[in-house]
Amino acid sequence: MATAILADDEPHMRASLRDQLGEFWPELEIVGEAADGPAALSLIERCRPALAFLDIRMPGLTGLKVAQAMTAQTRVVFVTAYEAHAVSAFEVNAIDFVLKPVDPARLARVVTKLRNATLPMTADPAALHAAFAALGLAGPIADTSASNALASAARLSWLQVGVGHEVRMVHINDVIFFESDTKYTRVVAADCDGLIRLSLRQLLDQIDAMTFLQTHRSTVVNRRFIKAVHRQNDLMEIVLRGHPARLKVSLPNHHFFRAM
Repeated sequence: MATAILADDEPHMRASLRDQLGEFWPELEIVGEAADGPAALSLIERCRPALAFLDIRMPGLTGLKVAQAMTAQTRVVFVTAYEAHAVSAFEVNAIDFVLKPVDPARLARVVTKLRNATLPMTADPAALHAAFAALGLAGPIADTSASNALASAARLSWLQVGVGHEVRMVHINDVIFFESDTKYTRVVAADCDGLIRLSLRQLLDQIDAMTFLQTHRSTVVNRRFIKAVHRQNDLMEIVLRGHPARLKVSLPNHHFFRAM
């Protein structure tokens, strides 16, 4: 059975795509959904789906960065709100795409193409670069090796954290969780609780999506410090190692912990 993940920061767009895929491809199993780029990358690496429907513009990482960073043999279908003349670049480079709002006729053609494909394909980096250059979104072409691809999603090693009148040096691996605090971000480690002058969205562009998981619009947690997850009805909370705080998991992110 073919599997897929959906990634879009607009819940109604994911719902629309999910419903139409269910109509055109009933056998396709949607194994997860993500509301931002880091969550999408994490989901792809964990579930290794045959397909990933990725929004181009997502918080944390763009669809392009997710496609460049992933190591799974997953075929990417970009979901875009760009005008039809702009996405001609994707057709030229044989990259699948679906327009927003989801056009049933276009989706039906993409589904037919995907169902007839004999090999799982990742987008060629040069083709990705050319297509996104036509939309003004291209950056440097990522190295396709697993180590360098994942490294492109993780740039920060040390944080300079303001704690009262001090500035503490905290290694990224020691951070238990980040919490949004208006234009600043709270950094919590075993021996540090302070602020950095980065928004949570800016931070997500510079940390490893395989290590840090956004579980709420205001919270990003280090997977190493997740001890357990408690669920009662629609309430889900993370129990941490070495810290008494309990972190709420928003309903769209409950799927991350179904197997725990």
